[in-house]
Amino acid sequence: MYLDELTRGRDLDAFVLFSSAAGTVGSAGQGSYAAANAALDGLAWRRRAEGLVATSVAWGAWADSGMGAAQRQLPGMPPELAVAALQQSLVEDETALMIADVEWSSFGSRFTAVRPSPLLSELLPLATTPMEPVEELATRLRDMPRLERDRAVLELVRAQVAAVLGHAKPASVDPSRTFQEVGFDSLTAVELRNRLATATGVPFPASVIFDYPTPAALADHVRTRFVPDEGEGEDGAGGGGGATSVLAELTRLEAALSDLSPADVAGAEVAAKIKSLLSQWGAATNSDIEVDSATDEEMFDLLGKEFGIS
Repeated sequence: MYLDELTRGRDLDAFVLFSSAAGTVGSAGQGSYAAANAALDGLAWRRRAEGLVATSVAWGAWADSGMGAAQRQLPGMPPELAVAALQQSLVEDETALMIADVEWSSFGSRFTAVRPSPLLSELLPLATTPMEPVEELATRLRDMPRLERDRAVLELVRAQVAAVLGHAKPASVDPSRTFQEVGFDSLTAVELRNRLATATGVPFPASVIFDYPTPAALADHVRTRFVPDEGEGEDGAGGGGGATSVLAELTRLEAALSDLSPADVAGAEVAAKIKSLLSQWGAATNSDIEVDSATDEEMFDLLGKEFGIS
């Protein structure tokens, strides 16, 4: 404000104010910071009303630098592009604008994770994919065989995780990697919790991804809360005992194997381990394939026949 008063009697080519995108779109936990930034926009508009030059720029994150580099709500901008955008705003004599790199596919859902945003609701009416009605989803899942149901719930969780992270496909989400490994923080944890609650109609605590730290573990918990088996309580206890646990593990194995090939080194090692397990358990008795002499390709085909794993 001091510079505003100091320069009022001078013939300026430009009077440029720098603020943050937090003042434009709002950011969780940055209420005071957003208000301070918005005040600069107000000053720019006041100067314009008084016939004085002013341009207020609300910056998104710059690549590898600045406070926004650690936030990840917006991708970092290459400095040369950011400076070019600033130059253009001055040439066009803008009063207030935001310069940011925005991933529109995930921007709306990420910034409305904690609370609704009238601004973004107007700008991004199609930002989120409509979810299947809760009752229809629950009915469809209950009509599935247990293993198929487990797989469907895992895909539901992977889809929501992908949406939060801005990934194009749920298949890019590794069900065995922890949420912390893939970059989840308190804000994205809340967003995932909210998305799961909307999809299932079941309330979850904000700490749910810390209590169930992988998509596979979280999917098992979501299933027991959303479509528990007969005799299985809301906390997931009861019912199938050891068999239930084994089936859950097989579901997680199915998801993990979907990204493997028997031609890979890791795939060959997995196939060898499965051969040993099937030999001990006798799961191949109904198959025409001899486990000890089966190729890796035949073992993966046997998995598909015996356990529904493709």
